[in-house]
Amino acid sequence: MSNLVKPPKSVRVKLGAIMDSSENVKASAMADIDRDGKYGESWVFMTKKRLIVLEKDGEISFELPVSKIESLEVREFSGSGILIAENDKGQCLDVVRFSKTQSRDFLLVAKQAIDILRANGNGNGKNGNGKNGNGVHLNGEEVGGALEDNIRCPKCGRALPAVSTVCPHCIQKGKVLRRLLGYMKPHWKVAALSLSMTVAVTLLAFVPPLLLRTLINGISAIYYGESTSTAFLYNIAISLIGVYASMQIIGAIRTYTEGWLGEHIIFDIRTRVYRYLQMLSLSFYDRRRTGELMSRVTNDSANVRAFLVSGLQTLIVNFVTMIGVIVILFSTNWQLAALSLFPVPILLLGTTVFARKIHGIYHRIWRSWARMSSVLADTLPGILVVKAFAQETREVDKFEDSTRIHMDAVLRSTRLRSMFFPGIAFMMYLGSVVVYWQGGFLVSSKALTPGDLVLFVSLLWMFYGPVQTLSSITDQFEVAMTAAERIFEVLDSRPDVADNKDAVDLKEIKGHILLKDVTFSYTPEKKVISNVSLEIKPGEMIGLAGPSGSGKTTLVKLVSRFYDPEDGYIEIDGVNLKKIRQRQLRERIGVVLQEPFLFHGSIAENIAYGRPHATRMEIIAAARAANAHEFILRLPNGYDTEVGEKGARLSGGEKQRISIARAIINKPSIIILDEATSSVDSVTEKQIQEALERLVAGKTTIAIAHRLSTLRNADKLVILDEGRIVEEGSHSELLEMDGVYANLVKMQTEIAKVRAV
Repeated sequence: MSNLVKPPKSVRVKLGAIMDSSENVKASAMADIDRDGKYGESWVFMTKKRLIVLEKDGEISFELPVSKIESLEVREFSGSGILIAENDKGQCLDVVRFSKTQSRDFLLVAKQAIDILRANGNGNGKNGNGKNGNGVHLNGEEVGGALEDNIRCPKCGRALPAVSTVCPHCIQKGKVLRRLLGYMKPHWKVAALSLSMTVAVTLLAFVPPLLLRTLINGISAIYYGESTSTAFLYNIAISLIGVYASMQIIGAIRTYTEGWLGEHIIFDIRTRVYRYLQMLSLSFYDRRRTGELMSRVTNDSANVRAFLVSGLQTLIVNFVTMIGVIVILFSTNWQLAALSLFPVPILLLGTTVFARKIHGIYHRIWRSWARMSSVLADTLPGILVVKAFAQETREVDKFEDSTRIHMDAVLRSTRLRSMFFPGIAFMMYLGSVVVYWQGGFLVSSKALTPGDLVLFVSLLWMFYGPVQTLSSITDQFEVAMTAAERIFEVLDSRPDVADNKDAVDLKEIKGHILLKDVTFSYTPEKKVISNVSLEIKPGEMIGLAGPSGSGKTTLVKLVSRFYDPEDGYIEIDGVNLKKIRQRQLRERIGVVLQEPFLFHGSIAENIAYGRPHATRMEIIAAARAANAHEFILRLPNGYDTEVGEKGARLSGGEKQRISIARAIINKPSIIILDEATSSVDSVTEKQIQEALERLVAGKTTIAIAHRLSTLRNADKLVILDEGRIVEEGSHSELLEMDGVYANLVKMQTEIAKVRAV
């Protein structure tokens, strides 16, 4: 049963009552909207015989035999969706409603249901729209094949995590551990020194108990009149001083080498993960939240470091200690040694069970931590919006909810550990009781000396200690493996957009752009760009317009090769975009976005971001061309003024002009303007327009504008609607067509009149 949410007991009881012995659940999901459109809970179950919907109280609200199902469709609306089943009479029945965030779960249920139908050989008819039955559809389009690739592991067939392409069930811990050990290879000399110090300290730890045996036996001999010499006391005292001093000196060296090794390992891991994050395509970030990725760079790398440095060292210490103890105990009295070790199999069995249970819990802890971090990463940068809408309480509640989920996961692990570790301790105490009891008999019968009994007790605790520590290391190992899986998911991800092996640097980019039959979608179920063909000549300015969501921004992202088209191709100067090195392509394209992003640093550093070695004169020249020089000089520190996080200390228009200067200094061949003047006042817009005119002069330009009046100087206007080019021509030509563009102009004219009033 691959249910996504465990139903309440009332639902499980009802489900068990209505299913026969040969019937089992193949797929299930929870719906969070009832038939009246209100928030509520119901559960959808697909068995090999029927499709059932049970309400929270156990009532059956929908039931349809598999033999009567022709097709299933997930239909999405604004913020919600509905699962629709077509029966053998051609009727479309509403199965259940759900919020849009659960569309993926119901696509999975529908896909598994269709697999059952095909296995049974029924459902070969067509529905009312002429679509073949036995298919999974989203908003009328079949998505079965692509769906399987996106939501199921190709190896085991299990559902993949919602934001992951790595199946946690298929990761082998042995391989993960060997891969982690690879991070120690560059520092093997320091690792070997640290290991040798660890082994030395461990071996020295056996000396005090052995000396204690000699001490007890010697004192006993004096006490019972068997000897009068006390010279051994001086030898033991001097030996103990030497041993303890050596242990501290070696321990100090070990502590330093461990620290050095740990910091270098965490440096290597963090920088490598961050480097990979920089190399990955935008599609990787589309599926993940900022806080989650931050957690992998910081927390996960720290947990891996802790295990590689201290965890492995502790494991080696414990192994050497246990072997040494066993050798000494069995050489002293093998019968008592065998009896004292009886708790060990129970401890090992308990540790194995504990490890299996705690691993899944740690996955929940990590996911909840990432979710909590994401709330912080979303809210703190937007604190101005939060305060502007007086939503502080709401954000606090949201953070409390995410923190409570994390707390519940941590408490679950705490409950498990609170039951496991006391049980381990009890078994250890039980073993020591056996040694006291049986050892006492052996001493009384003179089969064992008092010193041997003291040695047994001392070494037994030295043995049980590592056994209990091994349990803790198992805990730490599971934490590290969970963290490593998350790190390796990043390192194993491959950019969707990568340089071809035969990619080249063009000597010069003139700016001739050709799009031929380009099709693209962010998800398999919806095309964002459909069969678009467009030619832009060198030095030509093209204006892109159309309703919101028509694909304008996506189109320029394709030209910048942030994504690759699914069908068709894009050329620059007659060379396929895939054959041009991305670095050169991006260096020759200047981008000015609707929401300019500035990095925390000085104004000069932000202007020179694309050319870090630009001179101060080049920076000033770019600022002058962007109409930014004057306002920069009015700032307290001029070009060295800190802009704050995301440019928070500058106005929108000032940030936009800095963004234009950043594009100018790179001397691009192609300019992309994404609604660069949509959110500024008229005076600032004029200044920005003047700067943009200098920027685009003689360069191939693609401009997206919210205010259509700013596109009148474009050589050609291209109008998009639902991902297709519906109109092309000049401003006057498109007005004469009286189509989409003309309607947009009329709407903006009417809005301007209303504002004027």
